[in-house]
Amino acid sequence: MSYFLGFFPDQKANYKIRKVVGEVGRIFRDFDIPVRWVKPETFHISLYILGDHFNIIQRFLLSRKIQRISFEPFTISLGKIKLGISRKYKELVYLDINEGGEELRELLHIVRKEIPGKDSSTFVPHLTIGRVSKDLSEEEYRNLVKDIHNISKSLNIEEISFTVNEMYLVKSKQGVYSLVMKFDAKSNMLS
Repeated sequence: MSYFLGFFPDQKANYKIRKVVGEVGRIFRDFDIPVRWVKPETFHISLYILGDHFNIIQRFLLSRKIQRISFEPFTISLGKIKLGISRKYKELVYLDINEGGEELRELLHIVRKEIPGKDSSTFVPHLTIGRVSKDLSEEEYRNLVKDIHNISKSLNIEEISFTVNEMYLVKSKQGVYSLVMKFDAKSNMLS
């Protein structure tokens, strides 16, 4: 079980992301490479990892601290499909962020000041769509990257966008997400 602060695309963007996953899935099937695809109802952008345990007192303190954070609604538009977010994490299949990345970084900076924690990782704004279930050879990796790059051009991914009006505290347990709290933009009203 883990807890994080994050954002979810609206239904229209979610539908378009599903279509992208279907298309990119063909590439992996053609190479006979197994991928654990993210369930469409859990497509999200993680902002801040809070940890594995988060009791009622911590939730109360979080809601008090988040009320001091003010953010304007902003738009996120998606970019290209990519494989491997870092050298040590090559199995991640994700959509990068075209617009809204700077707003996410700025918000993360504010959140880290208000809510000190263990999440000090480098932040790369993205939306995960899958994870490769095997170690890829260098040749497999190069071929996949090339084919993914080629298909990205034809899918009009940059047209997928959504407005961030709220941030959620999410509980993740064995791939099932529960929305614990919602924080609205600007007014920071707790729902």
